[in-house]
Amino acid sequence: MEMHYRTILNEVFRERSLANSSYSLRAFARDIQIAPSTISEILNGKKGLSPKLARSVAQSLRLPDWEVEYFCDLVTQEHAKSPRVRNEAKQRLKEKRQENKLHILNQNAMRSLTSWIDLAVLEVTHLSEFQGSASWISKKLNVEESIVRDSVKRLVDSRLLEINDKSGAWRDVSPLFSSTDGINSESIRKFHRSVLNLALKNLEIPDVNARSVKSVVFSVSEENGLKAQRILNEAILKIVALADQKHQKRSDVMCFSGQLFSLLNKGASK
Repeated sequence: MEMHYRTILNEVFRERSLANSSYSLRAFARDIQIAPSTISEILNGKKGLSPKLARSVAQSLRLPDWEVEYFCDLVTQEHAKSPRVRNEAKQRLKEKRQENKLHILNQNAMRSLTSWIDLAVLEVTHLSEFQGSASWISKKLNVEESIVRDSVKRLVDSRLLEINDKSGAWRDVSPLFSSTDGINSESIRKFHRSVLNLALKNLEIPDVNARSVKSVVFSVSEENGLKAQRILNEAILKIVALADQKHQKRSDVMCFSGQLFSLLNKGASK
């Protein structure tokens, strides 16, 4: 099913409301600089978002660069006055789906991802040697079988994993996804903590060929700091795109985790 720009708006609003119980539709309208009555009608499908305003709204949502373009194209393909412009946006969306298949994961699915194990369960289903049982996955990932069973249940309930009742076949039906960058979410933080803890564990592996760990500390201008973030995001997209290459014999499941953050105490006196 194709993502709709209203879905993105609703998901960001819901996420902010969950993070702050006092966050209202009026506050959301203020943040994206649209009248409360107008955003209400847009969210309810009674009115459309102007393509002219799409970019400023997307940037106000604090979406990553690729998602800003995605959001704008979703709006343009539906509301642009020119048939040519609508068709051009539709073609760009088609090309982006074919190239990356990146979608924003809805919040119910995001909350189902409690640790790296959930994504690993999905990925092992692509291995040529895969066996559809919790015990096999448990041994392959070196985690307790009960944890695998809990993970499988969450993934099935959130419709990220399908298990055929008749044939017993397992199928990963999740998209390659990106969570909404810049939006506070305890579920997202919990997931990243599990990955970082796993990374610390794997840091002790004697075989340096089994991991790639790089750290660098550097000083830059504010402009180049933002540019560094964009470069990292683009690199991640290219790495993840490798998983979408067809007709490859999958024999391994890898994890990439990157962090780019300031080391300075911004509150200290200058």
